[in-house]
Amino acid sequence: MRSIEIVTDRNMYSPSDSVEGDMVIACDKVFQYNAIHLTFMGREHTRVVVQHGKTSTVYTDERVYFSDRLELEGAGVMTVEGMRFHFRFQFPEDIPSSYGGVHGWIEYTLTGIIERSLARDVKKQIPVEVKRQEKKPPSQPQHASIEKDGSPILDVEMEDDVCGIGSLIRLRFRVAEDVKIRGVRIELLSEEEASTQQHRWTFMSTSAKEYFENTGIERGLWIDVPLVTNDNMPSEFSREILSNKAFIKVTLDVPWARDKSVNIPIRLGHYLSAPESDDRRAFDFGWNF
Repeated sequence: MRSIEIVTDRNMYSPSDSVEGDMVIACDKVFQYNAIHLTFMGREHTRVVVQHGKTSTVYTDERVYFSDRLELEGAGVMTVEGMRFHFRFQFPEDIPSSYGGVHGWIEYTLTGIIERSLARDVKKQIPVEVKRQEKKPPSQPQHASIEKDGSPILDVEMEDDVCGIGSLIRLRFRVAEDVKIRGVRIELLSEEEASTQQHRWTFMSTSAKEYFENTGIERGLWIDVPLVTNDNMPSEFSREILSNKAFIKVTLDVPWARDKSVNIPIRLGHYLSAPESDDRRAFDFGWNF
């Protein structure tokens, strides 16, 4: 048995933080090695598989943010007592949050390797999670509508298009008296765009949704909708080969006809807490949740 364990001092980090911990090597019999090293890496990478009948083509691309290698030992002999190495690295300031998508990833890792000549190297890799918090940018109210014969049959409003992950997204909608629907569907959607050297792909996913049956909708009156977000939702970002953005999609579920929808772009991210006095604006609709 030959194994590597990497233990860090925290579960979550911010840009410019130091990462400290120990790399522990255990074994049950003596063996020779050529070198022992630990690599701290940050990168974004994309991977898309395109099917062509019974065959497939894999397209990939990568951008490395940083790669720091710590040489721990040269050639030597590992005894049954094993070894322990303390390490310390530091994140750069200008890195984005960790991200795991469908065709793209932003990853920070620690990889420990024991190099051997006549046998397979012993290797262990662990993720190091990063959450980037930023000052909340200026926001503005949003309005969208669907019209029929020059008159709105659906109105949607948001008082704040900048939304913190972990907070409620507040919006409201109003349906006209004479439109026939089965209900109204509200979705928080994420749009991932991943690029390789040859192609660009877009993938949509639903992060949260609500549905209002027609029988529960009071026509001509505003209906408040709080959409719940959680820490597993991706924040908005745009990098060289990978990006993600969010928007609210509100759909009239129309019987025996094509559904009608409107999209409202929003900015979703991890934002620093603002003073209470800065959280209310002149366009405050006075909603209470």
